[in-house]
Amino acid sequence: MHVLVIGWLYVVIMISIVSESVLKGVVRFLFLGVIPVGLWMWFTIQKRRRPSEAAKLDAAQTEREDDVRQP
Repeated sequence: MHVLVIGWLYVVIMISIVSESVLKGVVRFLFLGVIPVGLWMWFTIQKRRRPSEAAKLDAAQTEREDDVRQP
């Protein structure tokens, strides 16, 4: 997946360099490169984070239940 992102950013940088003006190049780089890659990274991180947070929550609940059962 990272190779795909690196390739995409390379293409976007080349498109930005060939733009008629610097402002158009920066805008194209932001809207075609930075924002989509940032969203992709955020979604990927969230997907990986959810199971670990759920496991921590389950472990904490189990620990509380064990504490309640012991007199």
